[in-house]
Amino acid sequence: MQLIAILLITVSILTLFSGIAAFFGAAKGDRPRSAWFFFATAFAMIWMISIAAFLIATPEWPVHIKLLVNLTYISAIFIDIALLGYINWRKKAGKIITLFFLVAGIIFTAFFIKDPGLLYQDVVLASTGNSLVTNIGPFYFTYIAFFCALVPTVLITLFRQILKSRSNRVKNGDLVLLIGFAISGTTSLIFNLILPFWTWNLVWLGPLAISTTIIAFYYTILRYHAINLKSRWLKILSYIVLITSAAVLYMMVFYVVFLAMFRGATPSIEVIILNFIMVLFFLLLMPAMSELVMFVRSLITGEEISEKGKK
Repeated sequence: MQLIAILLITVSILTLFSGIAAFFGAAKGDRPRSAWFFFATAFAMIWMISIAAFLIATPEWPVHIKLLVNLTYISAIFIDIALLGYINWRKKAGKIITLFFLVAGIIFTAFFIKDPGLLYQDVVLASTGNSLVTNIGPFYFTYIAFFCALVPTVLITLFRQILKSRSNRVKNGDLVLLIGFAISGTTSLIFNLILPFWTWNLVWLGPLAISTTIIAFYYTILRYHAINLKSRWLKILSYIVLITSAAVLYMMVFYVVFLAMFRGATPSIEVIILNFIMVLFFLLLMPAMSELVMFVRSLITGEEISEKGKK
């Protein structure tokens, strides 16, 4: 679970910085929509880190573990609401629908904060895997029904915008975002709402799947200009996405190779963190290394030219 926790934290960083770049780099007209996307990334970061901390928690952890569990349930509510705001905020009807879900989410959160036992009874921390004793009752089914209404609303909104749009650029951008959100939304519904009835071992798949929505959002900005982003912030966003994606890919390959070489033994948390830091350090140095190579090449080329001049 250590690798999964690090991957979740990495994706959470990618998610938050994508929201920051989108908000501060957006043109004035796109600022309200980009603010919704920023809130979505902020809540997504809280969701991912809460689940990552829950997965690696041990019986020696303090009683604050229940706070992490509460944050997991609460932050999940506002991720999709904020994404709905990002998609729907351009029209009056879209604003009304978004505010309706926002008010419903706030009311639901207030009841849950007052009595967390409405959703779960206890936290089980064990070496075989951490889990919750879910309180399967009307409130939990209401929680599921809320997402079963919210996720299709986001998908239907995107689909209607695709049908009504006269611009191929906007249509294709919404289609990419629709595919990305469909993957992450469906994965989250299955692995974070339905499967926890039986097992909590796969709850990390939902947060990790959010990366598909972030990558889809990035692609719509880069390819279809879904938001008018200033070139400097677009470069920053591109750099964040590429570096984090490369780091995640490397860590997954490293983990598989380690398991193959050492016959099923898992690397310690120290080894995983050290590898992760080293690969990030290397990736961050790549632009400087590229400049150094170009500088050396120019010196070599200059020497060759001077020698030809003498001849």
